[in-house]
Amino acid sequence: MTLDNTVLYTISSTALEDSASMCTLAGQVATAADTHCLVVVVGASEREHRAMHSKAASLGPTSDVLNRANLLTLAARENAQRLAGLVSMMGAESALLDVSAHAPITRGNPLEAEPRLLNAKRFEAASEGAGVLVIAGGVGRTPQGELTSLGSGGATLSGLFIAQRLGLPARIVVGPRHAETGLPKRSRLFARRHGLAHETVTAVEPIVVDAMESVSM
Repeated sequence: MTLDNTVLYTISSTALEDSASMCTLAGQVATAADTHCLVVVVGASEREHRAMHSKAASLGPTSDVLNRANLLTLAARENAQRLAGLVSMMGAESALLDVSAHAPITRGNPLEAEPRLLNAKRFEAASEGAGVLVIAGGVGRTPQGELTSLGSGGATLSGLFIAQRLGLPARIVVGPRHAETGLPKRSRLFARRHGLAHETVTAVEPIVVDAMESVSM
């Protein structure tokens, strides 16, 4: 895998809510990997977000904010692990990226952090061993490797951020009922600020990467 021949593919919360199963999404990814290399950013469904928020709230207002951020990102990290395993089972070489080393470095509130920096060399090194790199979306990290949460809509924001920093075409997969919804506000502002081209497809569509255009910067 080389980043010169790679497309970034973000599985948004609505795709996970509406799609038939993670196996369906893994099959789409494995099929797309026959023709292109992929970086796949995986979020959590709204139901999973609510469950993680409930668990974080149960820790109480005096709990360590990084402990709460760790809980808020748990579902996305579990989804990424599951997807990477399924893609491998379907015959595509995939690697699950460690968010403590590969996620964007953030600033601000650890519960709604802003991505600021990305170690592109680590992605390039990881790309030498697998055709599909899978990373949890909506997850950031401090410079010391402590996990932070990008908050609501964070998976899409982190997907666009990684695509912009690596110079990759960006595709966002949404649920069939959300095709016309548009990007979450922070993601929309980020894409506009950086002139980042992206395309939205639904979770039931095949991932056709041959016709993808390069990112407009």
